[in-house]
Amino acid sequence: GTDVTVGSGQNQDPVTLDFPVFYVKRPVPDPEDDELANADARELLRFEVGADLFMKDRASISSPEVNITAIETARLGDVRDVDVNYDGTKVVFAMRARFIEDADEEDQPTWNIWEYDTTARQLRRIISSDVTEEEGHDIMPHYLPDGRIVFSSTRQRQSRAILLDENKPQFAAQDENNNEPAFVLHVMNADGTNIHQISFNQSHDLDPAVLANGRILFTRWEHNIDDNQFDLYSINPDGSDLQLYYGANSHATGTPLPAPATTNSVI
Repeated sequence: GTDVTVGSGQNQDPVTLDFPVFYVKRPVPDPEDDELANADARELLRFEVGADLFMKDRASISSPEVNITAIETARLGDVRDVDVNYDGTKVVFAMRARFIEDADEEDQPTWNIWEYDTTARQLRRIISSDVTEEEGHDIMPHYLPDGRIVFSSTRQRQSRAILLDENKPQFAAQDENNNEPAFVLHVMNADGTNIHQISFNQSHDLDPAVLANGRILFTRWEHNIDDNQFDLYSINPDGSDLQLYYGANSHATGTPLPAPATTNSVI
């Protein structure tokens, strides 16, 4: 209808309280930055310095804003991919810690999975071991119903193990653009242990989410297909029963193209 008002939050109620709100805030990009203007969203190892994770205790303009990650980033880090757990008490996200000036990409901090506990008011890196943390880049975390975390990573744990079993040197397979290591799905315990690769792809497997039946839905970059597309797949949390969910030959589901075209636009 036409009766639209802007919400202003609610006063603290002794019985029912608002949930906290989390969001990423970063500097406004420079419109003259040619590198940013020509950025490719399929390239995931970017480092857009200056982002932090913020929290408000309540969804109200008057609620104070708290910078949760500044203690780790000193305003020189990057944050992305925020997800909330099933009871709303924890938030998980990907973060690159403090940018190192004049350092090469391989010497910069890796993307890692971090968690903030709203009850304990505690920020922690999920993988506590510095050695394990540096094995690859971890992004796009999502809580599983049993408390574990599924995420996309360049670790390629099982792929490397297969190479080792075949007496071959271990290496991270590159995506089919040959620009960076392929990100594929992994699952780990809530304490960062028992990291296990569950998907195998020549390019990226991204954005895992959980369906009502417990299966993981994710986006797969099908670079080997003629039109170089992104399709939706589903898989069990243990990596079994991979199935196409949406895509392949069904992307022409947009609005009708102008005459004389007889097909729909491609999503």
